[in-house]
Amino acid sequence: MMRASLTRYSSGSSDFLRILCEEAIQRTRRGYYDAEESWEPRSRASLVDSVLRCRGNAVISELKRASPSEGVLAQGLEARRAVIEMERGGAAGISVLTAPERFGGDLSDLEAARRHVALPLLMKDIVVSRRQIEAAARLGADAILLIYRAFERGYTELGLREAIAAAHDAGLEVLLEACNREELLECLGSDAEMIGVNARDLSTLVVDKRVHEEAVEGLNLGDRILVAESGIEGAEDVRRLRRVGYRAFLVGTAIMRSGSIESKVRELVEA
Repeated sequence: MMRASLTRYSSGSSDFLRILCEEAIQRTRRGYYDAEESWEPRSRASLVDSVLRCRGNAVISELKRASPSEGVLAQGLEARRAVIEMERGGAAGISVLTAPERFGGDLSDLEAARRHVALPLLMKDIVVSRRQIEAAARLGADAILLIYRAFERGYTELGLREAIAAAHDAGLEVLLEACNREELLECLGSDAEMIGVNARDLSTLVVDKRVHEEAVEGLNLGDRILVAESGIEGAEDVRRLRRVGYRAFLVGTAIMRSGSIESKVRELVEA
């Protein structure tokens, strides 16, 4: 299991997203994503369908050992136990961070989740290469996160349309992430099934909860599934975001730090 140094981000650094993308390119070139599948094959689950069928709030619970801005969140976390608790708490899906640097993730966490829960799995990484998308499909993910800004700024080895098409060809759904209103408008013109709005600016790591509301103000989202990301701490945040049109809620830090994963997920689902 690969566990890289969990270096915290310094606000004096340059665009942090570029740093993350450069690290992802190096991981890809080292062969990190070339691992062979070792999970029992099954038909893919749909994160979209799970969100739409959810009787409570559609919480996508994140397996997240560390944060670039806050360091270690869950020392010694066992992936198997964590994902089982997420499923018991009523999560609509599970996001698995697989980037080792700064996040403490590992591809084996994705495989562990695949073995122990039936929920749809989102592979969350800094996707810059087709090889990462192929690995996501091979190792049992049902969906993959793509970051609009990384593609728009040319930090990736393939274009956004190419990445979305590659994901769909591999049988994966796409959660395309925006960090402000301008990016959201661009994302809405894509073929991604789900659009995320991240209240954390990935260039600076600053969280501004107002971004969630400002990004969607006055917009007709139609039937698009809008996912709120970052800054969600409790039930009131979920209720506030639901009122302005969000249909799913991706939550990592608050769940990892809660002391009881199952109870925290249930609190958010039932908010």
